[in-house]
Amino acid sequence: MKIICTQENLKNGLGIAGRIIGNTNTLPILNNVLLKTDNGLLYITSTNLEIGLRTQVRCKVEEPGEVCLPAKIISELIGALPSGNIELETTETGVEIKAENYKTKIHSLPADEFPNIPKIERKQVLQLGAQEFKKAIESVIFAASSNETQPEISGMLLRVSPEGLRFVATDRYRLAEKIMPVTTEDSRDVIVPHRTVQEAARIIGTQTEDFELILTDTQLAIILNETELISRLVDGQYPPYQEIIPDSAPTTLTLKTSELLNALKTSGIFSRSNNSVAMEFDSGTNQVKISASSHDLGESTITVSGEVKGDSGIILLNHRYVIEALQTIDDDTITVKVINDSAPVIFTPQAAIGYLYLVMPIKN
Repeated sequence: MKIICTQENLKNGLGIAGRIIGNTNTLPILNNVLLKTDNGLLYITSTNLEIGLRTQVRCKVEEPGEVCLPAKIISELIGALPSGNIELETTETGVEIKAENYKTKIHSLPADEFPNIPKIERKQVLQLGAQEFKKAIESVIFAASSNETQPEISGMLLRVSPEGLRFVATDRYRLAEKIMPVTTEDSRDVIVPHRTVQEAARIIGTQTEDFELILTDTQLAIILNETELISRLVDGQYPPYQEIIPDSAPTTLTLKTSELLNALKTSGIFSRSNNSVAMEFDSGTNQVKISASSHDLGESTITVSGEVKGDSGIILLNHRYVIEALQTIDDDTITVKVINDSAPVIFTPQAAIGYLYLVMPIKN
């Protein structure tokens, strides 16, 4: 193989592929990237056996071929080279890299030992807006469980139906759900691994083009411009989460999102032992008091004005859980529905349609 490529293009391609690579001693081949030419183009491929990434890099192919190189070494080297053209040519033991007055040789592994990235059947293909999809997954994935011994809830449920594309994440103490409009006649539930969701958001970045989302019973693929991500899906049954979402609530609070967020951040300074803050709401004054206290640190009470309809009362909430949700909401006004001090509390943006966040109160 012999190619000529700009330093910027090669650096970007290696950066896209390199993020999923860890450092494994059991399968050293997984610490490598595969550089392979195909139809006059260069493709860089990486995998951790759960996720596979393949990205296209523009270059001049003088001799076709393939080579398997240590990801960290090749990425650091290309990143350190000056801008301009770089020549890569395979040798008997690896690859020779030339750029201006630089000349380097890197040892390689046999390319035929690199794991095959499986082809995915194009049976269910959805055309989606990149930024809309990214915002949807970012608005729920933080609520997923961090406990990988429960793989079903450590990932994100993706429910496809004619009603829309539904994104759901929960750790059994809180739950986030976002509905994204989509045109499809298919119905399917899949659980996407947490790492895959993160990589999808990273690959999309600031790109605004539509992309293809392909789903099967066992795999998911995202194809955006020159990059293709293929991932295994979590094998399991997502819990029937809709059963815990209350149909109605006797109390509704309508508050400015930024004021509630700032009050929770400030009072949360004094709740570091158990992350709990008290929300005391009064329908007579249309005010909500956010308070927390600590024997060692002190106490804080902040009054937020808004609209309180229904019963007055008080609930204890994990302020970190609420803050994480509010930080993803663009709407100026938030609606909080309260049943009692032991039932789920629902947060929904007032103007936005299709988003719901549920938090279980802390019991005294």
